[in-house]
Amino acid sequence: VRQVAQEKTCMQFSIRRPKLPSSEMHPEESMYRRLDVSAWLGHLNELGQVEEEYKLPHRARPAGEGGLRAIFFGGIDVSIRGEVWPFLLRYYSHGSTSEEREALRVQKRKEYSEIQQKRLSMTPEEHSAFWRNVQFTVDKDVVRTDRSNQFFRGEGNPNVESMRRILLNYAVYNPAVGYSQGMSDLVAPILAEVLDESDTFWCFVGLMQNTIFVSSPRDEDMEKQLLYLRELLRLTHLRFYQHLVSLGEDGLQMLFCHRWLLLCFKREFPEAEALRIWEACWAHYQVSRGSRDCSP
Repeated sequence: VRQVAQEKTCMQFSIRRPKLPSSEMHPEESMYRRLDVSAWLGHLNELGQVEEEYKLPHRARPAGEGGLRAIFFGGIDVSIRGEVWPFLLRYYSHGSTSEEREALRVQKRKEYSEIQQKRLSMTPEEHSAFWRNVQFTVDKDVVRTDRSNQFFRGEGNPNVESMRRILLNYAVYNPAVGYSQGMSDLVAPILAEVLDESDTFWCFVGLMQNTIFVSSPRDEDMEKQLLYLRELLRLTHLRFYQHLVSLGEDGLQMLFCHRWLLLCFKREFPEAEALRIWEACWAHYQVSRGSRDCSP
């Protein structure tokens, strides 16, 4: 009887709305299909540059077209994520040619090798401090990140070691940020799609440069994110906002959503849906290109 009562209690908090009324949907919803191979190739000219319509869509276009609109509303076909994500993460510029991108990859691979060599050439004192401040946490995190994903599954998986090197090297590249728990959750999907270690590193650099990444619930950036979210709730869900206010300071801290912001909803949705959210953020459709990814 107790178990049945518990199940009924849980059901009271399970709200499902598989479909939204049109009044609550964006007017362009369903106008664009997922960006697939043929649509993507249609945005590339003979030099491999992404056409202007893809970069700055400025008028309504037939279903299936529209570049950033297609990514925002329909996502990216899994088969081309590894090619498109580097553009969204600003590793490649839209105006670059295929030849220029290959030259960039060669240059960036050399830079990545130099960063890694700098890490491996630390003095014993430097290495000891690095191990305490960075490597100890990275080593713990990577072995439990996305291990259900076939790409990272199994003992001695070289992809896990690649993820580890990327995170250690990033801490050397950007010592002001270093490493914080949660970064492995952000880099793992990129590595699984982009595949190349150096390319993934530079995509991750782009992600970190354009994301308000929060390393601690007390961080100034977390408070900034929560400020945005509180104001959004005040404007769109006034009754819920008033309920939080009635709870006092604890309610407005909104502890229930800290992980949403830390990991960009990655653990709140199945992976496929979470990555769709990421792509929509990275498209920056109807927001300033200077805006930060994963902001509420």
